[in-house]
Amino acid sequence: MRIVSQAIRSGNNNGYERGLQEAQRGLERAIAAQLAADASFAEREQAVLSAANEMCRRLLEAELQATADGHPDRVRIEGIAYGRHQEGAVTYHSLCGPLTLTVRRATYREVGEHNGPTAVALDLAAGLIEGATPALAYRVALGYAQGPGRHAEEQMHADHRQPPSRRTLERLAKAIGTAVTRTASRVEPLVRAAETLPEGARGVSVGIDRTTVPMEEERLAGSPPDTRRKRRTAPYVRAVPPRVDVKYRMAYVGTVSIVEASGEALVTRRYAITGDDEPTDLVTRMMADVQRAREQAPRVRVGVIQDAAPELWTLLRGGLRAEARLRQWDEGIDRYHLNERLAEILRITEPDATRRSEQLARWNDALDQDDVAIDRIARWVAEQISAYEGDDLATLERHWTFLCNNNDRMRYATLRAKGLPCGSGATEGACKSVVMIRAKACGQRWHHEGVSAVLTLRAAYLSERLPTMWSHFADDYSAEIQAAA
Repeated sequence: MRIVSQAIRSGNNNGYERGLQEAQRGLERAIAAQLAADASFAEREQAVLSAANEMCRRLLEAELQATADGHPDRVRIEGIAYGRHQEGAVTYHSLCGPLTLTVRRATYREVGEHNGPTAVALDLAAGLIEGATPALAYRVALGYAQGPGRHAEEQMHADHRQPPSRRTLERLAKAIGTAVTRTASRVEPLVRAAETLPEGARGVSVGIDRTTVPMEEERLAGSPPDTRRKRRTAPYVRAVPPRVDVKYRMAYVGTVSIVEASGEALVTRRYAITGDDEPTDLVTRMMADVQRAREQAPRVRVGVIQDAAPELWTLLRGGLRAEARLRQWDEGIDRYHLNERLAEILRITEPDATRRSEQLARWNDALDQDDVAIDRIARWVAEQISAYEGDDLATLERHWTFLCNNNDRMRYATLRAKGLPCGSGATEGACKSVVMIRAKACGQRWHHEGVSAVLTLRAAYLSERLPTMWSHFADDYSAEIQAAA
């Protein structure tokens, strides 16, 4: 029984087609020597995939070895002369398994420089990234953006690939993510330059929010533990790890949404950084997106929709003012946060649940249609305050103060008329999709380098930018290698 169809297209005699036919026949012979004639289709499928994997691994290994063997003692890398420095055996990682170079490959050192910089000509010629082939490196970056390393490992094994160990995958992911973070300032402008506004774009909505990330920190001598450790009842054979505390530290999330006339987002670009990073850099990257949108559509409306935290408004207003060609923008407090306060006001002032619901609906209808509706609501709350005391009085006064201090950013009728959203769902959602889902799963805890790498990759992935960013990022790992005289 043939395991691969013999229906090869007739009349196609090019070299590629002939090569496929030869590979097919060789694969059939290999499977026939491995399996019994009565093997099931599932067994044959798995054997075919495994054999094809091994065939690809050997081919890639041979190509790398041939490239390494072809480099002379002196080469030019990007026009600079390098001389052969040291040789050593090495193993690279691929989707098909380890690529072990049995002939030693060399590092090269810049000529004329004492202890000058070194380079690996083979890595640059083949575009190898952190010791991985280009295909594996991208798969690792994609997997790290999508979820924990064990998930990526499971998926690759399910695809009948032969990835390296989970520890190696984690090491590769952190190294690649850190490198992507480091080169973001150079790569992102190239990515933006290739992006165009989607059809129907009428506005740009931006917002910033904060969330927390569990960080592992070494416990200082004499510091009390955050939680009690249970006494062990059995010997612990491994070395006792250093005591650490898990503390939740701040992370910033920013979004830039291109919206249609109804305020619905057509596309959203997401950014995330740790609390150790500079939030003004986050705003600068967001403003570059705003500028790119306005280059394509100068009359596009710009709005800021987020919660009422003063420090976040200071950040974004500073970034918008620095955008010289943007003279005005619209501002709005997230409608959901306002509704939470209105609902709490009604829980105090109206004991009947049905009437509370009806009143809240009337307020929302008024807010949709009339900019001064918020002023009428604030006056109504002020009239109720004198009838209460204690905690209820304190709550009503707090909400009334909030309405008075922020009423200029609660003109939702104007926002709707201009096609801008009234809610910060894109930003709130990014806190969940970028940070919470990826970095706050049960048992997760991070160091700065790891969480910074994962947030960069995750944000790029959810912004649909990872493939475009990758093509520019990978350029840093390749160079033209020429023989030097």
